[in-house]
Amino acid sequence: MEGPNIREFPRMVLDKRVELKVGKKRVQAKEAGNLSIGGLFVPGREFPVGTPVQVKIATSPPVEADGVVRYCGSKDAKGVGIEFTQVPEAQRARLEALIGQLTRKGAPAC
Repeated sequence: MEGPNIREFPRMVLDKRVELKVGKKRVQAKEAGNLSIGGLFVPGREFPVGTPVQVKIATSPPVEADGVVRYCGSKDAKGVGIEFTQVPEAQRARLEALIGQLTRKGAPAC
């Protein structure tokens, strides 16, 4: 039996490429695992918890936000959970539009 969902925001499956910038290093991810208004999960990547990250989601125009790694997966489920810490107003509008688009498209919630 699954316990209660303690997530603050619902998540949607994201089928867009994501670029992470950690310091001066840029890391491409084929796609994110899921997205919410509060953050996203990027499979296959590993950074220590607390690492500041700049996120760029490949949409037109791109969605950009600052975040911090809040979760780092295990050996069997590599990936990082990133909480958005700063999303400028114009970017938040793009993020909300993207989530609305995914919802209308029928992307399953996670």
